[in-house]
Amino acid sequence: MKAGLIAALVLFLCAPPLHAETAYTRGPSLHGDTLVFTAEGDLWRVPLAGGTAQRLTTNAALETDATLSPDGRQIAFVASYDASPEVYVMALAGGAPKRLSFDGASVHVVGWTPAGEVLYSSTAVVGPGSSVVLRAVDPATLARRSLPFADANQASFDQASGMIFFTRFGLHILGDHVRGYHGGAMAQIWRGAADGSAEATRLLPDLDASVRRPMWWNGRLYHLSDESGSDNLWSMAADGSDRRALTTHSEFDVIDPQLQDGRIVYQYGADIRVFDIAAGTDRVVPIDIVSDFEQRRTRWLEKPLDYLEDLALSKDGSRVALTARGAVTLAATDARRRIDVAVPAGARARAAVPSPDGKWVYAISDIGGSEEIWRFPADGSGPGEALTRDSDARRWHLFPSPDGKSLAFDDKKQRLFVLDLATRALRQLDQGRFGVDDAYASVRWSPDSRNLAVARADSQEGRPQVVLIAADGSRKAVLTSDRYESSSAAFSTDGKWLYFLSNREFTATPGNPWGDRN
Repeated sequence: MKAGLIAALVLFLCAPPLHAETAYTRGPSLHGDTLVFTAEGDLWRVPLAGGTAQRLTTNAALETDATLSPDGRQIAFVASYDASPEVYVMALAGGAPKRLSFDGASVHVVGWTPAGEVLYSSTAVVGPGSSVVLRAVDPATLARRSLPFADANQASFDQASGMIFFTRFGLHILGDHVRGYHGGAMAQIWRGAADGSAEATRLLPDLDASVRRPMWWNGRLYHLSDESGSDNLWSMAADGSDRRALTTHSEFDVIDPQLQDGRIVYQYGADIRVFDIAAGTDRVVPIDIVSDFEQRRTRWLEKPLDYLEDLALSKDGSRVALTARGAVTLAATDARRRIDVAVPAGARARAAVPSPDGKWVYAISDIGGSEEIWRFPADGSGPGEALTRDSDARRWHLFPSPDGKSLAFDDKKQRLFVLDLATRALRQLDQGRFGVDDAYASVRWSPDSRNLAVARADSQEGRPQVVLIAADGSRKAVLTSDRYESSSAAFSTDGKWLYFLSNREFTATPGNPWGDRN
């Protein structure tokens, strides 16, 4: 008996500990000491000090944008329980969610109004495309009203002065996560009377940065700004003066901040952090969840080519580089058959192409956090090497020269570059002015690697034309008319002729005398 007890005790002590695990947490909301967040597509609650979280929802639909009510008793959130995403509310103590919106469009919970209404943005607007409106709905009666601020999508109220601070525009309303965007749709913060009785004014009109997510508290406006290169927390006075940076993160952006009683909770990477305004401290909230973590199980793809993103043949046709789900594989006709290129597990690659000599695979990868051009051993034997470190725009495609000495590529700014693979010198050969941001319909090298034939628009008509460009940048010639689309130019094997596709059979309907091709 004693021996059996000792054996059982030894087995118990040697058994692996049973405990909760950390999770990918996002979308935090705070009230008092209670933190609500999204993980595994459900809503959870945990003390602000951290610990093991309690699951609040179990529906298979994704629940996001959790926002606790001013009294801390209710949670407003977005879920797709009935097909389209809509706004719901439920008690923090538990219970069936109640549907508040019936927009049938893209909606996001923004917060709560001083009157106890749920404030949300919606694209269910009659008007120009991509229009957004802020709406407030009473959780008890479902009475709904729209705020009179054009294109407003986030807001915060100052009850004392009767003012509202709101965000206009911003790529976040489209679900676009591009970093460093400072174009015409850049997010702006505006200030106006909450009742719309006076014209609103824009804050920080001269700042070349995206500013959004206004949060008013104790006489200052807290917000997000990407002027440091990443989204960080800032504060300023009500008129936009006296700006101060609160966080200086660089690896990831600050995402979805919410302010309550002098504390800002936000997502950073896979963690939730809390910034204490008075103390100036910033810390991770240690959160564990009890789950089977179904999403972490290895997923086997029966038909991986269904996920094919790109393919490129080698010069001799014996190998093809296949890009799928951020991974690169070389398929060959020789004994090797298949080689997995050594792209790190935490990175993604795209636009992979084999080198002419078969020793390398070139690809665009986000290793290190930003997309650059990389070179990997074609035999899968080792890590890659970054060939560029100066990316200021998204690069589209890679085109190795036949002699293996140069690599051409185009980017989102309609530019065409040639990279010297020996010296890493970069030379801009061309820039389109009339096409879309992916301006080059095709790029082909001549057999002697001295010229490139490209197809891009060269007039306001916007139709692709064949353009011949010297690889050293010394000359350029437009070879086809803008009256017909021409593309896919390719050199003959002796380099003396160019073959290309062109739409030359054109019939105007109706047959009137107007139009540039009639």
